[in-house]
Amino acid sequence: MPPRYAVIPAAGAGKRIKPYSEKVPKPMIQVLGRPILAYVLDRCKQAGLEKVIIIVNPESNVVKDHFGDGSEFGLSIEYVGQPHPEGIGHAVSLTEGIVKPPFAVYLGDELYLGSNHNGFIQGFDETNCNAAIGLMWVEKEELIRRNYSVDIDMETHRIRYLVEKPTVITNKILGCGSYIFDETVFDAIRQTPKSAKKEIEITDTLNTLTKMGHAVHGYFLGGTYLNVTFPEDIAFAEQMLRYHDKR
Repeated sequence: MPPRYAVIPAAGAGKRIKPYSEKVPKPMIQVLGRPILAYVLDRCKQAGLEKVIIIVNPESNVVKDHFGDGSEFGLSIEYVGQPHPEGIGHAVSLTEGIVKPPFAVYLGDELYLGSNHNGFIQGFDETNCNAAIGLMWVEKEELIRRNYSVDIDMETHRIRYLVEKPTVITNKILGCGSYIFDETVFDAIRQTPKSAKKEIEITDTLNTLTKMGHAVHGYFLGGTYLNVTFPEDIAFAEQMLRYHDKR
C-alpha cells in the first residue's frame, strides 16, 4: 500500500529568517494570509495522505491552536514535541511506534506549485525501494547549495549518495525536502552520526541507508519549488503564489 501517514518537522527556530520568526515558528509565517504549514497540509491531502504527525516545540502551542485535530483539512493530526532542534533525522525518530510505515516526510517550510507529489506518494510501491526522495531540475546552483545534491544513476533513479549544502555542484539536480521511508529508516537513524552542528541530518541518514544496503529512489517532482529560508524568500513566495493563481 502507498503511504497514508506524513511526518512534518516544524520545531526549528528559523534563525535565518528573522524578524519573521521572532513571534512564530517558521512554518507559521504567513504567505498570502496563510501559514506556510497550511500549504504543506494541502499537499498532504491532495496526495492521499490521511494522518499527519507534526513535530513541534513543546513550549509553543501556536501550531496546535491553529490547526487543531486537522479536520478542517480533512486530515487527522497528532503532535509530538521536540524540545531542542536536533535535526530532521532526530525529529523523524520521535515518531517510531506512532507512525505506520511506509510514511512521507514533508518539511514544514517548503512550498511547491504544480509538483507531482501525488505520483511520488502513490507510486512508491512500484519503486521496490526502502526510501524515496523528491528531486527537481534547476538552473540556479545556489538553490542546490541551500539544500543538498545527489549522485544518481539516471537509468534506475537509484541514489548513490547525497551531500548536504554542497560547495561543489556536479549536476543541475536539486534535492528537496520531500521523502518517503519504510521501517528501515529508524535503524538507520540510530546508526547515523551527528553532524558538526550536533544534529542528525536526514541526508546523513539517507547515506546510512545506502551503506546498509537499502535502496533509495530519486523521483523528479516537476513544478516550481521554494525552500523558505531567508527574509527575502517571503516576497518571492507571495509572487510565486500570485503568478500561479493567475494562470
